[in-house]
Amino acid sequence: MFNFKAMDQNFTEDELKAIALQLGHPKGEQGLAIAKNMEESNILMVEKAVEMLHLAGDEKVLELGHGSAQHVCELLEIFDGLEYHGLEISDLMYEIAQKVNEPMVKSGMAQFHLYEGKKIPFESAYFDKVMTVNTIYFWENPKEMALEIFRVLKEGGNFSLAFAQKNFLEKLPFTKFNFKFYDSEMVDELMYNAGFTIIEQVDVREKLKSDPLGELEREFTVMRFIK
Repeated sequence: MFNFKAMDQNFTEDELKAIALQLGHPKGEQGLAIAKNMEESNILMVEKAVEMLHLAGDEKVLELGHGSAQHVCELLEIFDGLEYHGLEISDLMYEIAQKVNEPMVKSGMAQFHLYEGKKIPFESAYFDKVMTVNTIYFWENPKEMALEIFRVLKEGGNFSLAFAQKNFLEKLPFTKFNFKFYDSEMVDELMYNAGFTIIEQVDVREKLKSDPLGELEREFTVMRFIK
């Protein structure tokens, strides 16, 4: 298990704050390192979030905070007729995703977009499925974002949300900066108030190695909501 006390001794407050800000909005050289780390440490979370969508092909799918989007090519190869849209607040992640998925972008099967993190730039009832992994902590106005996701989903559409549990995140020394903590009840209430109904929930514990965290056990949850 990772020694958080040792980490507190090795990092200054400014360095911890910088890590937190980069996790929410990767930029520059440090952002590249953070992005690589997130890509490696979030593989299982992304897989579970995709599973929870119950994709069938010939659907329009939106992902909020796609990161490097290494998973997108495989998705589009597996599910025929899938139209993928990714939204990012980070110019760096947007640029990386475009390069990684260049063939899919050129074919029109994948489209990536920058936005300000508040208003989803699509018309109402546009998407069959929506997913997001590790973004809820950074939503500036959670109620408004939940309503936006509800708005762009078609009736009966699935929303898959993956997040690390509050009791795990609050142990990390950098999450006191720029993070909002959630447990399952809080997420359920937030989405219920936006109009969603919870359909499915999976709770997972995994061991992972993460720079600068070292080795630790993470508790995360994936919830599927329906409009």
